[in-house]
Amino acid sequence: MKIIIVGNGFDLNLGLKTSYKDFIESDYFIYLTQHDNSLATYLMGKTNLNNWVDIEKEITNYSRQVKDEVLNVKKDFTALKKALTSYLKEIQDKEINQESKAFEMIKNEIETSDMIYNFNYTNSVFRVAKILGLDYDLERKHSYVHGSIDNSNIILGVEDKARIPSNYIFLKKAYNINFGKTDIGKSLNKENDLVLFGHSLGITDSSYFKSYIHSLARKHSNTELKFYYYGDLGYDEMMQAIDVYSGNYLTEFKNNNKFIPIDSSEISSSCSIYNFV
Repeated sequence: MKIIIVGNGFDLNLGLKTSYKDFIESDYFIYLTQHDNSLATYLMGKTNLNNWVDIEKEITNYSRQVKDEVLNVKKDFTALKKALTSYLKEIQDKEINQESKAFEMIKNEIETSDMIYNFNYTNSVFRVAKILGLDYDLERKHSYVHGSIDNSNIILGVEDKARIPSNYIFLKKAYNINFGKTDIGKSLNKENDLVLFGHSLGITDSSYFKSYIHSLARKHSNTELKFYYYGDLGYDEMMQAIDVYSGNYLTEFKNNNKFIPIDSSEISSSCSIYNFV
């Protein structure tokens, strides 16, 4: 069985402006700060935030510092999610880069994959598959891990282990009524081949990957693992995450599996012959 997992780096590689930096500079976010949204104002002040992992960490920090009433915090958090949904609905329909590694990956892997777990809120996987004429079976094997903007059910928040005050339980992903409707945990408990594109393997999603990577480092399975990273910094971050999750058994992880790292910052090896739809 082959699994594809895509994260925010997949959309970015396609040329879609879905980063935290893009969102915080948008009119949707600025509107929140102009209407006394305390969470948005707090995040605006964190100029070092560049990705979704950062924003999740800062939500934890915010929960420890905020002095507002609980109902006001919940209202501001809900408004932030609505603003994000509106922003991404606009962005997801922009033109995509058909010469990107992300486009090439879908072209090469989607037909032989059994399941696609999408950590993004956007429909970019479906758009690429449609351009390629490979979307006929996609609905059956595609799963949004954290909801989608098209269904207005995005799951934003922090992990269970995040140290937030108990009365801010609504800031946890697992609080969301739509959380847990995917079987990614079961799939990653098996020795399945994996294509990973644009996911940082960050600590905020450790519950999905830690035990899987740890088990792969402990036994020889010859599992094929294609892990896409972006440039030297992306490779460093990927290796650090694997080293931590494997329990510092990085050598065993590589030796026991067919590990194939691929730099997604490079231009696709083949130009697209497909027209933009």
